[in-house]
Amino acid sequence: MNEAQFMGLLIGCISTLLTIASVIVAIIIKPVISLNKSIQKLNDSIDQLNGDNNTLKERVTKHGKEIDENRIKLVEHDHEIAHLKEKMK
Repeated sequence: MNEAQFMGLLIGCISTLLTIASVIVAIIIKPVISLNKSIQKLNDSIDQLNGDNNTLKERVTKHGKEIDENRIKLVEHDHEIAHLKEKMK
């Protein structure tokens, strides 16, 4: 084997290795990166939904307390009105 043959084989081997490396990147690494991006977007969406859900829970709790307070006031006013009606008779 002379120098020219050796250089030809070396260049052929290097180009083959580069081709194999690019195929590995295209088949394995790019989908994994894409999957990681999708997972990150999903996690961000879940975090946003959890935050919105917590806000809604707080509002429902607050409004529930207000409704209970208003119900108590309404019952008191009903009793007062009934009492005043009895006095008017």
